[in-house]
Amino acid sequence: MSKYIGNKNFSNVFPTLCNMIPKAERYFSLFLGGGGVEFSKEFINCNWIASDKNLQVQKNSSSMALRFYSDYKELLEKEKITQNDFIFADPPYLFDCRKSKSKLYKDEFNYEDHVEFLNYMISLQCRILITHPSHLLYENKLVEWERKELKYMTRGGWYQDNIYTNYFPDHVELFCYNYLGKDRTDRQRIKRKRKNVLKKINSLSFHEKKAILSELSKLNSTTIPGNEEQNNYTGV
Repeated sequence: MSKYIGNKNFSNVFPTLCNMIPKAERYFSLFLGGGGVEFSKEFINCNWIASDKNLQVQKNSSSMALRFYSDYKELLEKEKITQNDFIFADPPYLFDCRKSKSKLYKDEFNYEDHVEFLNYMISLQCRILITHPSHLLYENKLVEWERKELKYMTRGGWYQDNIYTNYFPDHVELFCYNYLGKDRTDRQRIKRKRKNVLKKINSLSFHEKKAILSELSKLNSTTIPGNEEQNNYTGV
């Protein structure tokens, strides 16, 4: 399913998403599609609970999801979503935002479907990440959400996308830190810094290491500046 239309496995998209997905008790994918994020080695152990109307998607994901639903509304109605959960939603984009105006998916989303979907999302009390290009509907409905613009190369050329979150990605503990950094150069810089720090720690005596680990364990969410806002979910 790596060539599934709309898949988020592009090299300049996946790292950005990694740096925005928080640590959670349960992980939900409302439009699984090709599973570019969900099937990745970084996130496959999240045991995603997923939904997608495409029967081929359901067949390919049967070994991955703890539970699989044919529709996101069925999933939300049967699963008791809590503030400790995380939802990743990559719905079929509105036709106004596509390069091709032709039908791309077996089960498309019209304007009313998007309105219903967004109303569902803003009513939930959990962390949510939605991908969709700029559109007046999304700008109005998600006006209080954080928005990150993301430009990336697809098979059809450059594409401008948006990532919407009802939390502050910079203020939450992430599930995966393998791609920390704003771009490839920054990621390499951070990897070198981590390597140097670990080298210095490993050169210390046993008790010196324990003393540092003891201090690090005190750095919980109550002592990291900005984290006092990480549980403030917004809605319209």
